[in-house]
Amino acid sequence: MSIFRAIFNFFYEIFGCSHGRLTRPFTLEAHTYKVCLDCGSQIYYSPDTMRPLSGREVRRMKALQASEVKVMTSASGAPVLVPTNGRKSNAA
Repeated sequence: MSIFRAIFNFFYEIFGCSHGRLTRPFTLEAHTYKVCLDCGSQIYYSPDTMRPLSGREVRRMKALQASEVKVMTSASGAPVLVPTNGRKSNAA
């Protein structure tokens, strides 16, 4: 029964809700997001630019909070991601 529920939820997320009714942005536990009033999904926001974060930005934010990667500044001053597990990453 839970497999059917998971499949239904997967397709509902893709095709079901257009997230037309959203709350205003708010911050809880260092996360800024809006919530869809129809389906309850959280849409993460950047508090600096006040725009929705892309999927890539959300994954990076969660990885940083989980301490999977460290952000270090390079000689040019630009941030560089460094994996903490000692393995080299193939990411571009």
